[in-house]
Amino acid sequence: MIVMKFGGTSNRDAAAMSNVLRIIKNHLRERPVVVISAIASATNELEETAHAAAAGHETGAGAIIDRLVERHTDILSALVHDGSRRAALSDAFAAYRTEILRLVHGVSILRELTPRTMDAFCSYGERFSSRLVAAGLQESGVDAVWVDAADFMLTDGNFGRAMPVMEGVRERLASLVVPLVERSQVPVTQGFIGVTAGGAYTTMGRESSDYSASIIGAALDAERVQIWTDVDGLLTADPRKVNDVRKVRRMSFDEAFELSYFGAKVLHPRTMLPLLEKNIPVEIRNSRRQEGTGTVVLKGDAFPSGAPSVKSIAFSPDVTVVCMSPHRRTDQYHFWEGVFGVLSAAGIDVRSVTTSEYRIAFTVTGQFDREAVSRRLREFGEVLIAADQASLCIVGSGLRECPELAGRVFRALSGTQASLIAFGASGYSMTVVVRREDLERSLGNLHREFFGSVAPDGEFDVPLN
Repeated sequence: MIVMKFGGTSNRDAAAMSNVLRIIKNHLRERPVVVISAIASATNELEETAHAAAAGHETGAGAIIDRLVERHTDILSALVHDGSRRAALSDAFAAYRTEILRLVHGVSILRELTPRTMDAFCSYGERFSSRLVAAGLQESGVDAVWVDAADFMLTDGNFGRAMPVMEGVRERLASLVVPLVERSQVPVTQGFIGVTAGGAYTTMGRESSDYSASIIGAALDAERVQIWTDVDGLLTADPRKVNDVRKVRRMSFDEAFELSYFGAKVLHPRTMLPLLEKNIPVEIRNSRRQEGTGTVVLKGDAFPSGAPSVKSIAFSPDVTVVCMSPHRRTDQYHFWEGVFGVLSAAGIDVRSVTTSEYRIAFTVTGQFDREAVSRRLREFGEVLIAADQASLCIVGSGLRECPELAGRVFRALSGTQASLIAFGASGYSMTVVVRREDLERSLGNLHREFFGSVAPDGEFDVPLN
């Protein structure tokens, strides 16, 4: 059994979805369980709908939904020609539209948009798209069965960032999905969404369909999980920012986690966690070039021992560096406790941290209420904030054992002002924070330093010495 997840760009229109159907059919012998994301930009449009409703623009919100339903109806017309099947799906789409418009009406009256209600809005994108894929497979002669994630993906009630209740997920999948696979049927379900014990829809964070696939793969003890996207695999850098990127042939779970955690968009940061314990490999494949080998992510001990190597460079373009020193140089532990207590209460994720005897500096990615957080932090010490920063993260294996690493990084970044450097906590990454205006130049220089001598056709591991 394998789990196959397809992202929004793979499903964006009828032609792309037809390609998805061909890929699935080519893997029928491996007994696939299919996980589908919303079509490209659908989740954004659902969020836009919710915000329009909260602002009292009920008519405008309804217009966005009508356009979204029309996009799915166009795909339906192109993919499904059986009259009864098309009618059933049209009825389902009409029912979804009615439910969403009820949400719009209620929110527009209350002028209040809670995380729970936002998750209810956002849950519809995957439900629309997965029904289309299931119907398309049925149309082509595959015995596919649409499965509502609400029937098995049990989560906690942390709306917007829900976590799975793995034992409940495992039990429900065993009774619901395993019998389908054993009968050679193809279950088609949704990524991104789950449901609380009380029946409320939840979401597990933006771009979390990869995570859904890994949860399902771990719960079903799948042979592997495939992530089908619009790139050839994990690359040495973002091809939109760097020329002559190379594909990485293989990567450990630890490296892939560091890469996604520090900004790479191919995988959701939590994707590896459910699979690591069971050592279930992840394949990242290109849905537009299904003959390609992609990248395989495995447990670190699956690799033969070898020289330290750099695999990729991730970046985050929206970083803030916060530097603090205590009011009094006594009891540093109380100081640290106070600082991280403020950050935890504000729901802020800290990515990199450096400390001296009494000072601390850390990075925050994305937007947050700087004034409110700074006000709370000043209760414990002086606060200096450097905004408009960007982080660069060099990811690889054996980096602690490579005496040349720091010299090569600093040579590539010569003349660039660095506001924070972090290295050593995991041994899989080194992070340098620079001014945002220096990001692309710095990224290009680092990429040339580590990958400039690698053949451009490379499926590779890059030695550091």
